[in-house]
Amino acid sequence: MELRFLNKPEMANPRMLVGLPGMGMVARTTVNYFMESLKPELFADIPMPYLSPSMAFFEKGVVVPIDRDISPFQFYYSQKENLVLFSGDIQFGSITKDNELAEKIAEAAKLCGVDTIYTVIATHVQKYVEEPEVFGLATSPELLRFLESKGTKIADGSLRISGVNGLVIEYALRKGIKGIALLSETAFPEALDIKACHAGIKKVSELLGINIDLGRIEIEAKKFDEGFKKYLKDIQEKKRKEEDLGYIG
Repeated sequence: MELRFLNKPEMANPRMLVGLPGMGMVARTTVNYFMESLKPELFADIPMPYLSPSMAFFEKGVVVPIDRDISPFQFYYSQKENLVLFSGDIQFGSITKDNELAEKIAEAAKLCGVDTIYTVIATHVQKYVEEPEVFGLATSPELLRFLESKGTKIADGSLRISGVNGLVIEYALRKGIKGIALLSETAFPEALDIKACHAGIKKVSELLGINIDLGRIEIEAKKFDEGFKKYLKDIQEKKRKEEDLGYIG
């Protein structure tokens, strides 16, 4: 993998927020929300032409070239917030490739003088929670104390996080960069959990000191909550009716 700079803005010890698709789509949704709000500038990417579609397109018998230069891994920068955002469309699911990508992200952070890399990741809980909690992990005890001073609970016990969203924090440490991972609770690891996303976005914006408008995602989280409660109520009502019919029979 190589890093390609399209342009390199002047940066003063920026922070970096990393997000690729993963559990609950929390990491990717967090980065997307910041990008939609801050309108950052694309300045670098990781070229991956072989990840383009494995097909050719034709129109009236003539081949139509695909732009295979568009990368699924891109770096953006917000001058106003002094924030680098890394957006990835996929994870490889390969130990070698995921480690290589995480290392390349950390390498880019080093070249840009990044002070701290942040990721917001989902953590699976067995039962639905009204208000998802967000727990913190970091590359040093000093950063854990910083998180606690900001009202963030520290994740307890031994944990293992698979995929690039977690790996990048270890590679940050290897490159001498501070790293913070935030774990937002989700009971829906296989689907988009907008409530977990909302909790994570709110917490990381507080830690970054960025006043981001949470209005849109708060509305989406409320709709999700109301819809899920209605679903549970309908299930309970159906079960009650089935039990009543069983008793009559």
